[in-house]
Amino acid sequence: MRVALTGATGFTGRFVAAALTKAGMTPVALQMDLRDKDEVDRVVRETEFDRLIHLAAHAFVHASDWGAFYHVNQLGTFNLLEAVSRSKEGARCIIASSAQVYGSKAEGLIAEKAPANPTNHYALSKYAMERGGRLWGDLLDIVVTRPFNYTGVGQDTKYLVPKIVDHFKRRADVIELGNTWVRRDFGDVRSVANAYAGLVLAPTVPPVVNIATGHVYSICDIIEKLTSLSGHHIDIEVNPTFVRAGDVAVLGGDATLLRSTLPDWNPRSIDDTLQWLYEMADQ
Repeated sequence: MRVALTGATGFTGRFVAAALTKAGMTPVALQMDLRDKDEVDRVVRETEFDRLIHLAAHAFVHASDWGAFYHVNQLGTFNLLEAVSRSKEGARCIIASSAQVYGSKAEGLIAEKAPANPTNHYALSKYAMERGGRLWGDLLDIVVTRPFNYTGVGQDTKYLVPKIVDHFKRRADVIELGNTWVRRDFGDVRSVANAYAGLVLAPTVPPVVNIATGHVYSICDIIEKLTSLSGHHIDIEVNPTFVRAGDVAVLGGDATLLRSTLPDWNPRSIDDTLQWLYEMADQ
C-alpha cells in the first residue's frame, strides 16, 4: 500500500514515515504549497497512492501571523481534499486536527463527543478544516484525528518538554515556567506515529478520534522525573508572561475510542519518553 504523506519532513512526519515503512507500507511524500490550488492538483494527479495522511500545517499557536493558520490549515486542506477527490475517489484521508479544538475551558479526560470551543486562531482554523472537510465526505473516507500534547527527539525547544529537557541537559541553574501545577497528557511522537499507521490499516475507523495516552502529569512531575534521571536540580521561577489565566487543573485525552479501534496500540510511558529525550538531547 502506498500512503501519501504531507508534512513528511516535519517533526511528526519523519516518525510517521518510519512507522508506515515498519508496517509494510510505502510512504510517499507530497511536497507542495497547499495554498497553490493548481500545484496541489498537479502533484496529487501525478502521484500514485492509495491512502493519505495529511499532517502539514501552520502549527505554532503563539505565532502572530494568524492569517497563515487559515490559508494553510483550512483552505490548503480544502485544496488537497478537492484534488484527491477528483483523482483518488474513495481514498481514506486521515486529517490531523488538534485537541485544541476542545478549547481552554475543557477539563478532565476529554472524549470525542465533547463540544468544540476553539479559543485561538490555530484551533479555530483546525476546527474550520474539520467542518469544511466533511463536505468531501461523500467522495472520500475522511478520518479526523485530534492529537493531544506529544513530544519527542527533534521537537523544537520552544515547546515545553524539550525546553525543560534542554535546561537539564545544559545543567542550567534556573528555568522560567508558567503554571507548574497543571496536569496534562504528554504523549510520545513514536506512539502517535504508530497510531497513524494503524488508522491507515484498520478495517473501520471512526470519523473523529483522539490520539492521546489517557494519562496526565503535572509540569512538576516532569521536573521531578528529570531531576531523578539527570541528578541535577533546577530552581523554578514563575514568569508571569508564561502564566495562562484560568488554566484548568487537569486536561488530557480519553483514548477509549482509539484503543477500541486499534486494540494492539499501546502508548509509551512518560518515563520512556523523557529518558529518550534526555539521552538524545545532544545528538
